[in-house]
Amino acid sequence: SLTIDEWGKSQAGIPPIEMVTTVVLPELDGRIEPHVTHAPRKVEHKGIVLEEYGAIEDRVEKLAKRAAKWVNLKLKPSREKRVAIILYNYPPGEENLGKVAYLNVFESLHSLLSKMKEHGYMVDRIPAGAELKDLLLKSGAVNSGEWTLTPRAIAKLPKVHASKYLKWFSKLPEDLQRRVKNAWGEPPGDIMVYEGSILIPGITLGNVFIGVQPSRGVHEDPTKIYHKRDLPPHHQYVAFYKWIAEEFKADAIIHFGTHGTLEFLPGKDAGLSSKCFPDILIGDLPNIYIYHVVNASEAAIAKHRSYAVIVNHSSPPITTGGVHSFLEELERLLNQYYEALQYGEARASQLASKALSIAKQHGLGESIDEVHDRLYEYKRSLVPKGLHVLGRQFTKEELLNYLTSIARYDRGVHKSLHRVIAEAKRLNYDEMLDKPSKIAFEGKPYSQILDEIEATVRKLIERYIFNEEPLDEILKNLKLTAIDTNNIAAYLSYLKDVKNRVQTSNELEAVLRALSGEYITPGPGGDLVRTPEVFPTGRNTYQLDPTNIPSDIAMDRGVKIAEECIKQFYEKHGHYPRAVSVVLWGFETMKTGGETIAAIFRLLGVKPVWKSIYVRDLEVIPLKELGRPRIDVLVTICGIFRDTFYNMVELLDRAFKLVVELDEPLEWNYVKANHLQIVDELGKGELLRIFGPPDGEYATTLTNLVETGAWKTESDLVQAYIDSMRYAYSVDVRGIEAEKIFNHLLARVDVVAQVRDAIDYEITDLDHYYEFLGGLSKSVESLKGSMPLILVADTTKERVKVEGVSEAIRRGVITRLLNPRWIKGMLEHGFSGAAKIADRIEYLLGLAATTGGVENWMWDQIAEKIALNEEVSKTIVRENPWALQKMVKRLLEANKRGYWKAQRDVLKKLEEKYLEVEGVLEDAFS
Repeated sequence: SLTIDEWGKSQAGIPPIEMVTTVVLPELDGRIEPHVTHAPRKVEHKGIVLEEYGAIEDRVEKLAKRAAKWVNLKLKPSREKRVAIILYNYPPGEENLGKVAYLNVFESLHSLLSKMKEHGYMVDRIPAGAELKDLLLKSGAVNSGEWTLTPRAIAKLPKVHASKYLKWFSKLPEDLQRRVKNAWGEPPGDIMVYEGSILIPGITLGNVFIGVQPSRGVHEDPTKIYHKRDLPPHHQYVAFYKWIAEEFKADAIIHFGTHGTLEFLPGKDAGLSSKCFPDILIGDLPNIYIYHVVNASEAAIAKHRSYAVIVNHSSPPITTGGVHSFLEELERLLNQYYEALQYGEARASQLASKALSIAKQHGLGESIDEVHDRLYEYKRSLVPKGLHVLGRQFTKEELLNYLTSIARYDRGVHKSLHRVIAEAKRLNYDEMLDKPSKIAFEGKPYSQILDEIEATVRKLIERYIFNEEPLDEILKNLKLTAIDTNNIAAYLSYLKDVKNRVQTSNELEAVLRALSGEYITPGPGGDLVRTPEVFPTGRNTYQLDPTNIPSDIAMDRGVKIAEECIKQFYEKHGHYPRAVSVVLWGFETMKTGGETIAAIFRLLGVKPVWKSIYVRDLEVIPLKELGRPRIDVLVTICGIFRDTFYNMVELLDRAFKLVVELDEPLEWNYVKANHLQIVDELGKGELLRIFGPPDGEYATTLTNLVETGAWKTESDLVQAYIDSMRYAYSVDVRGIEAEKIFNHLLARVDVVAQVRDAIDYEITDLDHYYEFLGGLSKSVESLKGSMPLILVADTTKERVKVEGVSEAIRRGVITRLLNPRWIKGMLEHGFSGAAKIADRIEYLLGLAATTGGVENWMWDQIAEKIALNEEVSKTIVRENPWALQKMVKRLLEANKRGYWKAQRDVLKKLEEKYLEVEGVLEDAFS
């Protein structure tokens, strides 16, 4: 273990093995707030250096004060407790007020305030969701707002005079004061400052303060984007949290949704010191953090770096993509085609020609079967419907949809209900999924039979679980007598348990229990369909035991991913890829059990084997068994993976070293061949294959460039990506700058790949996809001179599907962004839903810039179906006019940058729409 001095200098704070044994595993039992209070120190006695175990006094004091604050919550009457609820506004500006992952913040906040008042908290009024949003906007509770920070609003906002702030600021450690001043100038700075006072955006409702977490400052000052590494919080950020503790005198803080920026401020990864910004700003206050259950990885960061107790919440209900607009016409023609095919080729040929004409306009394929299969995939895709409201339960219909979706998947030894019914019909379920256009019998394509099976499963679940009818009667009535009844009964029993779990979720009560200093039951995080065990929600999310990764199931799927990536490149180019670069996230690793790690092992031609309960060894797969060369791999990680799975960083590094030392011909060991070539060219002997952000950073600055529009050419995006990701990790080094080796490796990459692991997120639904997958791909293109093959391994379905990035983007656009079901679901959530639509258009711009996978017709349809659609745009203007402005700006930017060749009349209409919205805002805030 580290000595006190070593801990003080360490960025990690807690070494990898101790992190597992003293932090991660205890969290499975609900342990909270990892503090380092004692460590060895070296002392000299009579010329002999000894180690003695001693206390770190300020850390012992920190732990004691925080424990006392939790005890205070248990003892203090609810009517006397003062609670600060923190909303987010990132990026700053009116359209993003309350922006979090898959949560309707304002309706959720209304529900929580109502529940708090019921339990005796002093809340003097409880505005409805929309009223609450309007109240915050009219109060100027926005970061760097362009419209709402009027003199009238500013006059009512809480403020901290510069003289008072200076007293708080002077109590920070001197080196931290110096860092803040070097970055942001002398106090009080110039962000959210008015007439010598720092603004505190928020409103007070009795004993509850609803505040808006300050921005990180890079949007107000884009010059900071390229210097984001170790960027300290600005003066207003420091003042905000100090005001909550010193002036509002909060007893607890609730961070409302996924996620804020406090836990990503500079400091140690875990085991924080008094010189870590998250430790300083959260102070002694209990931190209750409402978090999306899907995201266990970032929840872990919040727990370790801001002492958060997580109360997780569900995703929104699930529906299917269905068909819409041009897809409806296409489906009609395809149905007629398959029907006509039974009676002759002539009529069928005419229908095929019409269908293919529509399909080619949208990149849906060159043959009828290809078009049919793609259309059916979109129709059957699982899609989140709108946003979740804290404490809201699924309706019967939504719960039935959810259980039917779960039933598609095999679960351990139990086959999926769909598979069992297919086998009873003497059909191969896997073949049906792979080739839904294949004609089975009676002229029916497999897709039609799959629809019939889905309907049967739905009836089976409804009658057995909801209506509680006898199973034998249901099977007889549904003509399912020749079937594996044991499997059916076991699976239905499992689904019944899932239903009960869902219905015992109590998210609001969990927040109230946390506010009373009570124990919050731990529970796993993950995708709702992949891992239904995440229910009941309202629990304290824990992460997977990192010593059990990759799991056996992940190994099987990882092998398929790796071999499919190699196969697709080989079929296109006629030779094996010399190097594949993969994106490796903690987010994905926790949910899949390590599918990407397993794929890396397979590419290298090694496999992990158990050595002990905590340690895995590596075994080389002989070339004869592998049947191909060992493929070199460039691994790009995010900061969360580094902090959470450093044991896997070390295992992967050992795998690379093992393979490079094999006595094999270079034409069969590309890892060794590339390494020797790099050594020859650079004169450096280090074998480095794992790169990511520097210690203390978690992502890249690329998203900040896209959000602010502060980039001139794509080379700016490449530079931002490389500047952020050029730091190497291994057993021997941690976060050393190695740009030359990184660039040499990038220039050799033939394939870039990433796993899509959660139904909630297509690659069009999350900015991190264009940031990491896109940034990597564009950087390879820049250094190599040609774009690599970009593949996405979709593991959210019953079977792993490896597809090109253009197809992944197309599915995301068709099933969500252009889908009336998805749009309606978002707009039902008003302000927050409109902001989510605007986000997706921004992400599409990022994907266009970094992957080239966005087609012209997509921009045409987005303009037509959203920005210029009278009904949709009218709703958005009413709910969140700033979101519509953002949509129009991004569309115009896509045209200006050359990603969209728009018609002149469309551009003119967009410009008029922008001015129209500006007029609405001027009327409202002049």
